[in-house]
Amino acid sequence: MKFSVISHACLYIEHSDVRLIIDPWIIGSCYWRSWWNYPKVDEECIKNLRPTHIYISHLHWDHYHGPSLRFLEKFKPKVILPKHFNQRMINDCKNDFNFVDIKEINHGEKLYLGDNFSITSYQFNPFIIDSSLVIEANGITLLNSNDSKVFGLSLNQIIKNHPKFDFVFRSHSSASPLPHCIKGEKPEISDRSPKEYANDFIAFAKATNTKYAIPFASSHIYLHDLTRKFNRFYSNPEYVKNIFEEKINNNQKCIVMSSGSNWSEKNGFNIKANDYSRIKEHTINYLIEVEEKITKQKNKESSLRLNKKGFHTYYKNFLSSIYFPIKLDFRFGFLINEKKTKKLYICIVDGFSKNTYIFELKKEEEVFKYNLSFFIKTPIYVFNDCNLKIMHNTFTPSKLLEIKLISKNSRKNLDNYLMLIDFYENDCLPLKRLLTLRNLKIIIRRWREAIDMLVYIYKIKICRQRIFTLYSKI
Repeated sequence: MKFSVISHACLYIEHSDVRLIIDPWIIGSCYWRSWWNYPKVDEECIKNLRPTHIYISHLHWDHYHGPSLRFLEKFKPKVILPKHFNQRMINDCKNDFNFVDIKEINHGEKLYLGDNFSITSYQFNPFIIDSSLVIEANGITLLNSNDSKVFGLSLNQIIKNHPKFDFVFRSHSSASPLPHCIKGEKPEISDRSPKEYANDFIAFAKATNTKYAIPFASSHIYLHDLTRKFNRFYSNPEYVKNIFEEKINNNQKCIVMSSGSNWSEKNGFNIKANDYSRIKEHTINYLIEVEEKITKQKNKESSLRLNKKGFHTYYKNFLSSIYFPIKLDFRFGFLINEKKTKKLYICIVDGFSKNTYIFELKKEEEVFKYNLSFFIKTPIYVFNDCNLKIMHNTFTPSKLLEIKLISKNSRKNLDNYLMLIDFYENDCLPLKRLLTLRNLKIIIRRWREAIDMLVYIYKIKICRQRIFTLYSKI
């Protein structure tokens, strides 16, 4: 058996005649030219790819990447998706690509891809699709937790079903825009700093008792003009490794595997080095190389008009999906600069009247007269895209937004809005959507998460403990 790290969150596993690729973002950028793989994807890796199977863990574009999936269509692989309330993943796969064999896999279901090669999918986060994948091949067990921050009874289920892990892959950062995109916030002193994410990674590795812990699904940088500032919060895997070695005193090891690195039963680790201390220099060179693509994306702003119909349609449908016991009792807005006409608009979503409004402003300061809880500034091409493609939950990881909190309860209302958008776009609103035989079966298989969420609310929201305490003390 052999596995290779291809990119940010892409893993390629080979055994016998089975070649499984997971979350292939292998070419180009994602999120409107905001995110770029760092280090750049090894070209030899791409040339050697011949997948027989693809597994996609969740909907975010750095995992479900359209251009990369189209590149892989020619190999005619079987596509495997986690079965969730949301049928968007499978519907998009059928409608937007030329894959023939597409299958959903149940939570906790083991699927044999070939002789002595199986995968087991574990979904997590009740209303926002995410998943881990356990790969067992020739006596070697890998847990690719990826972005899925599984803990509690749900993690215990995985450990019970697979008591020995040779390799665990897990992210050590977050795609969330909070607190980074809130104007005036200081992420470096929050519970979402690189150090806190490193502690989460270490606690998770310790809980799984894996032989090797691989920092994963976090190695990208920002090259867009509006997001480059976030590179100062880059979660360096070498930094994670250093803290790991300070805190772990057992036989577990943390191994940094950049793009092009691999491990095989025959040869062990083959590490492709990357000097992460030179990230600033690498970023400058990277930017020069892709500047034309970024400029082309940026220039779209000067040719676009605000799609007013798209805004009204999306948010009126969203508001109509919310009713008792759920509520959205505040107003918020999007500040959109239409450079083509030199007009400034505030697009308001009114949770009280369940209506939407668009007003033209002479200057930004006028936004404060509309009694908003918060407003979000974002490029016009991003806003139009999200409304038309129903992808606001993909908008936030891009970090192509600036959030201005206004009222006393702004942060609480912002959290509520982001949660409801995730519910809505994951087919959980209106709530009656959950009352199908398919969804009831999914809920029963995943009953542990209800208890885990209560523990999370108590420990993190009420007691204000750190995230790593969900796993163990370190």
